[in-house]
Amino acid sequence: MTDTADLREGDTALILDGPFADFTGPVRSVDHERGRVRLVVLVFGDQTLIDVDLSSVEKASGS
Repeated sequence: MTDTADLREGDTALILDGPFADFTGPVRSVDHERGRVRLVVLVFGDQTLIDVDLSSVEKASGS
């Protein structure tokens, strides 16, 4: 499991697995109680808000 304790709103996150693996985007919210994170990714040129498991993301380098 990736350490995401320091992941905050506004950080850029990298999705590690699932249908959006290798997508990056800004974090909109983090729910540590539910273990979920909401972030925006570009899908076919459109910004899409997605909700993924916190263990499926990591803070992108440089953010």
